[in-house]
Amino acid sequence: MSKIALKNATVMCESGFKRTEVLIEDRLIAKIDPQVNTDGAKVIDCHGMLVLPGLIDAHVHFRQPGMEKKATIKTESAAAALGGVTSFMDMPNTNPPTVSMDALNGKKDIAKKDSYVNYAFYFGASDKNLEEVKRADPHEIAGVKIYMGSTTGGLLLEGESALVKMFKASPTLVATHCEDNAIINANTALAKEMYGDHIPFNMHPIIRSRDCCIKSSALAIEAAKEAGARLHIAHLSTAEEVEMMREFASGPLHSRQVTGEVCIPHMFFNEGDYDRLKGFLKCNPSVKYERDRRALLAGLRKGLISTIGTDHAPHELAVKTSENYLNVASGLPSVQYSLSVIFELSKRGEISLEEGIKAATCNVAERFGIEKRGTIKEGYYADLVVFDPGESFIVEQKDIASLCGWSPMLGQRFKGRVRDTIASGRLVVQDYAIASEPGDAMALRFNVND
Repeated sequence: MSKIALKNATVMCESGFKRTEVLIEDRLIAKIDPQVNTDGAKVIDCHGMLVLPGLIDAHVHFRQPGMEKKATIKTESAAAALGGVTSFMDMPNTNPPTVSMDALNGKKDIAKKDSYVNYAFYFGASDKNLEEVKRADPHEIAGVKIYMGSTTGGLLLEGESALVKMFKASPTLVATHCEDNAIINANTALAKEMYGDHIPFNMHPIIRSRDCCIKSSALAIEAAKEAGARLHIAHLSTAEEVEMMREFASGPLHSRQVTGEVCIPHMFFNEGDYDRLKGFLKCNPSVKYERDRRALLAGLRKGLISTIGTDHAPHELAVKTSENYLNVASGLPSVQYSLSVIFELSKRGEISLEEGIKAATCNVAERFGIEKRGTIKEGYYADLVVFDPGESFIVEQKDIASLCGWSPMLGQRFKGRVRDTIASGRLVVQDYAIASEPGDAMALRFNVND
């Protein structure tokens, strides 16, 4: 049995931060006490450090299988571990898309061998796999993902009738990407008329506009109500969508009919960053305006938004550097720096550290019904981060672990850095560097209606 003792620690427990020590035995947190028994344990001195629950990123695109030029589960889970993310939930728009049990099991086989951190996968909805969705084991999948805006892999599902059928068929929570294609297409045509092949990147929040998100999110909510389904709207990006959450913002997270997620790019950037970052900030839905960014953070503070994710979506550098807006792929990597962003926003006073951490840990676990994770608690799996609040660093290309090798955070100075990461009791990151081999992580299990 492996044992790790975290000594001299300031630990974020269920009741808040307190000075204590943590004993890990094999996979689990065995003891939380001001003085744990360290006999036979690897002792990690946490003086001056914060010990936090490991982040659960419920929204990543690790690209494997089929897009290994962009990323792999091995490279992106390493980036996750370096950023304090101990569990990820990967989206289904891979090649082949995750719309069958064979495809799902194939991804799990890769993760079992190659992942540094704990893993789960969404089951994708298409216009051809309704019966497959009905047969999916809700304890084994993160949720059913519905794309209501353009995506890859034939996963687009449009129209209220098709949505309601899929919502009714889903054995578990439904997560949606909400954008309206008709609005996007009309806005794109207008931009082409105005600019030809020289559409500026600051047109992105106008082309993929607030209206396209608001209309689609409203449709998803109506479909969920009609079907009696549980809905989680991914990457909210507008002030209006935050207000939509107010109707559902009471009661335990797991039983709420509708909840929403905010992602790191929409929390950190605004329209003023397009001129500087150009294609490196192009993602769907678009990063919008400062008033939206502030509304999203206010939604977190008020409990209207329940979870934080990243929408980590790496692309090879060649498809992000074109000067032609229409030729630049949408998506950006952020999983390695999500905890640093949360800490930065807390230092600015825009959210509290506890609000940010809870939205990225225990709230995710509660909403998705993840078994024994998200909280530092005796008997729970040992998913922990030793965070150095005094360590300043500048994001440099040589430190980016994602296979793509770039980040919109490049050149950004952060104060606060992940020193050590423990995933399911295994020391994955030590002293700011990967310290183990992949393949010893665990599949997440979901307690749905248990």
